[in-house]
Amino acid sequence: MNKSIFFKLLASYIGLLIVAITIIGSMQVYLVENYLIKSKEQEMVVRGQELSNMVMPYLMSNLNPRPVILNVNRADRILGTEVWVIDRFGKVITASADHLYCEGNTLEAMDLTQLQSGKVSIKSGQSEYFQEAVIRVVTPVIHDNEFIGGVILYSPVRGVNDTSKNMSKIYVGAALLGILISVLIGIIFSRQITKPIKRVCEITRNIADGKFDERVEIQSKDELGVLALSINHMSKQLSELESMRRNFVANVSHELRSPLTSIQGYIDALLQGKGKDKQEEKNYLQIVQKETHRLSRLVNDLLEISRFDSQTALFNMDDFPLRSIIDRAMKSLRLQTAAKDLIITTNLPSDLTLCYGDEDRIEQVIYNLLDNAIRYSSDGGEILISAIPYDNDILVEITDFGQGIPSEDIPFIWDRFYRVDKARSRNEGGTGLGLAIVKEIIDRHGGQVMVESTPGEGSNFGFTLKQYGNEIDA
Repeated sequence: MNKSIFFKLLASYIGLLIVAITIIGSMQVYLVENYLIKSKEQEMVVRGQELSNMVMPYLMSNLNPRPVILNVNRADRILGTEVWVIDRFGKVITASADHLYCEGNTLEAMDLTQLQSGKVSIKSGQSEYFQEAVIRVVTPVIHDNEFIGGVILYSPVRGVNDTSKNMSKIYVGAALLGILISVLIGIIFSRQITKPIKRVCEITRNIADGKFDERVEIQSKDELGVLALSINHMSKQLSELESMRRNFVANVSHELRSPLTSIQGYIDALLQGKGKDKQEEKNYLQIVQKETHRLSRLVNDLLEISRFDSQTALFNMDDFPLRSIIDRAMKSLRLQTAAKDLIITTNLPSDLTLCYGDEDRIEQVIYNLLDNAIRYSSDGGEILISAIPYDNDILVEITDFGQGIPSEDIPFIWDRFYRVDKARSRNEGGTGLGLAIVKEIIDRHGGQVMVESTPGEGSNFGFTLKQYGNEIDA
């Protein structure tokens, strides 16, 4: 991974650099060549105007300006320029010694028309009179607003090309040096990027192997820094989940072991004939039955928790009367209530509106909270169930007057398998999952759970439900 990303980054960086240098270099060479040619043309125009003034007296007197032109040619050829002279008809009347055969030739009609209007004619390219590309500038000779002839200047483009080539060589050398320096910078830059990515890969592999204590140390505030924070957060969350998983497995194993051990012990006793009489054997079977029921409740609660965790728990949302499900929960727990001689009092307004939610799930909530209140109430005590409007919700409260909950335990009572009095809970048959299921169900309904408790005076558990007409998506 490291080599792949490193070389991809480096190759991309160098490729873009070469493309950029090539484009910029080509544009610079083109612009410089164009500038040099334009400068040369302007220089020749000025020179042509000077020569036009020199040959004007000869053309006015119909004299051959050869002596002047030969002198001029000798001087200008040192500079790479040749000078010819034409008459009013565009015919060459004087040329350099190397091009005397051109005397008598005539300019093209288009060029002649341009000169007759007083304009300078400028052309660049190959010429039939020279073996290379040249710049040709023809300057008109005007006297009393009348065209009487012109001066032709030829200059090879070779000088411009040589300058351009020299500049290109310098530019290529500078570009190669720049590329070399840029490659070194690119290597350093690519390593700075790939090194933390490599570290991120190592950390993620360790996380995949179950090592959640390692952290990515990237201090930058760019995307890599955000990635590092995300991975560290994920590692922390996975560590917490792993701890919860281990605790969950340990708790489940412990909770299953207790009833299974009890069931196994009493069945062994029955098989070995240790029951002294039919009544004792019946007691053994009742204990086995009780533990079996407890085991069944634990398995059902575990399945319910599993559905919540896997997001497969189904909710059938609709309106329903709260009073009816409270009555059903009270009837389901009638035996437990009678066994402890408890009195359950309901305080429900006669005009209580319908609730919105999953009726069976809310009945399970009330059942769990009422069962919890019965279990922790003293014999002959009282339990109060009330419901009142609460903003757009309905607040349901179940109050007992039993042993209460210490303040340090209250933040944890909604956790799975958490028990305030572990020994008492097991003896009474609790699974330690009832309140956790209550919170999961109410959370899915968009409500809140709450508890207030004073040790020795009792506890008040409450939850909120949406009133009918204030529905939420489950």
